[in-house]
Amino acid sequence: MDPLSSSVSSRLKPTNFNSTPRQLHPLKPLNRPRHLPPPSPQRPLLFSTTKPTTISTSFTHKNLTALPIFPHPTSLLPSSSLHVHRTPATGYAAALLDTTQSTGSLHEVRRDVRKLSRLLQNSQIQALLNDPFLGDQEKGKAMKELAKKGKFNKHLFNLLKMMVEKNKLGIVSEVLEEFERVYDELIGTKQVWVSSEKMIGEDMLFKIAMKVQKLSGAVKVKVKNLVIDKLPKIPDFGLVYT
Repeated sequence: MDPLSSSVSSRLKPTNFNSTPRQLHPLKPLNRPRHLPPPSPQRPLLFSTTKPTTISTSFTHKNLTALPIFPHPTSLLPSSSLHVHRTPATGYAAALLDTTQSTGSLHEVRRDVRKLSRLLQNSQIQALLNDPFLGDQEKGKAMKELAKKGKFNKHLFNLLKMMVEKNKLGIVSEVLEEFERVYDELIGTKQVWVSSEKMIGEDMLFKIAMKVQKLSGAVKVKVKNLVIDKLPKIPDFGLVYT
């Protein structure tokens, strides 16, 4: 063992008991290392091993030997508290879904949504809504009259009324599509788009739906046919389900 420096000498001398006692001096405190200042919020101080053990979609989890210090832990909010919709149409559809779920009218409103979607595809109604010489007020009155004649659920009617007042008629069809998309996810419906140069018959679409349901195990399958005049020539690799 190496000798301790400045504390115990390497040779021991006999003590002279007759010598004058020396004055004892108080021990001086040892020089302790000063505490480092807390890390800045921009560059937190992390102590970790070099190999990550788990990788997720949002962050890398490492074996930490010491936890980072956060100056204001109460300012950290959970990510779930932020509820941001991607588009205005998504926000309107989510509001309608929340209302119908809380009132137990989800399936009834969904039937009215499909009915309204078919009405909006009418050529005369599309011409009216797309008429550049017709003002927003006239278009809003026409939409309200259409909703009254359709005898839609009151929640759907109130949504249309609110969108008319906010001059949002241009995204009504998008709101209805978003509502159906989320509705299908809630009830476990798998939606499949089939593109073709010509319209596919209902018998063939039904066979496609049965095949998809068998392969995917979905509760319900919805097949939509997208007709494109000229499809790009691509190799036929078939459909792969994992």
